[in-house]
Amino acid sequence: MKRILLIAALAAFSTHAAADGVLSGYACGQMPATFKVDIEVGDDSEQMLKIQKLITRVLQQKQAKVSGSANLVLAIDVLTRREGTIRQKPNLGSVSDGSREQIRAWMNVWSNKSESLIGGRKAGVVEGTADDVRVEITINDKSNGKCIWRGDSVHSGAGEDQWIFAEKSALRLIDEIGRDFRDRPFEIY
Repeated sequence: MKRILLIAALAAFSTHAAADGVLSGYACGQMPATFKVDIEVGDDSEQMLKIQKLITRVLQQKQAKVSGSANLVLAIDVLTRREGTIRQKPNLGSVSDGSREQIRAWMNVWSNKSESLIGGRKAGVVEGTADDVRVEITINDKSNGKCIWRGDSVHSGAGEDQWIFAEKSALRLIDEIGRDFRDRPFEIY
């Protein structure tokens, strides 16, 4: 029993709120120090054109040149997945003792979306919808299509405006161009 209490106390100090989003990036080629890109978006909707203008402005502030005659093409695509009302099973955690040598404990210490020790029990049904907004940015060599850099973000929301998440996620990815990283949590405020 003392082990379980010790594990619970350590988990309380080391656990933080789960991020609503995850970023990943992969440098698959040599990124020039200063670069010139042509920006393409997945479609010509008002929201995508707004993201294109925003990205163009940010890249120009970073001293990158945006031109249709560039050697590199930066492509942006936004994908969404929407689900209806989600039912959750009650789950505060679990404790198991597979052997006398090792005790495994798992508990949800804090969460504002699911049941937790600090946050308390939640209703069995989450009201509204659940959305996943995925933003993919690729930079390829225009002449041969060779990959230079790829980045993506996935953000989970609950019925909020997907385009706000898409814009802010795209900006986060633009800040990370050229870097390798995987599953970096992030929040959108």
